[in-house]
Amino acid sequence: MSLKAGANGEKYAALLDKFYEAEMRYIARGGAQGGASFDEMAVCFHPDAAMHQGPSVPFAGDWEGIAGVERFFAVLSETWSAADGLDVKYFVGEDGIAVSMRVQLTSRATGKKVDGHLGQFITFDDGLIRDFTVFYLDPVEISEACAI
Repeated sequence: MSLKAGANGEKYAALLDKFYEAEMRYIARGGAQGGASFDEMAVCFHPDAAMHQGPSVPFAGDWEGIAGVERFFAVLSETWSAADGLDVKYFVGEDGIAVSMRVQLTSRATGKKVDGHLGQFITFDDGLIRDFTVFYLDPVEISEACAI
């Protein structure tokens, strides 16, 4: 169930739905190493987009610009062989959305499965994703699943 408010909320939520569907397909296809195209996701991002991941996960850092975001998703797909976003809820603000999501992930390195929760804070510019910050409820579980 999604919580959506106003014209921008509907537009932002539709863009995020499109992005999440493309992300799951990209990871399922093995990402860049598996020959998957980033194009479906790239159209969702502002040219000056930034992706922010905390220091304790295998894909930590600030990934900037479309090329940086593409590198992030290549690393993400090298980390997980499967990823599903479940129970997605959107909390809409004037210029962004907070997302609550349950995720089921399978580590490519160890085969271990993670069933966890995360929060995302996403802002938009010109109708595209500009800033994307992710917080994991249990980053230790993420790291241990990937044996880092």
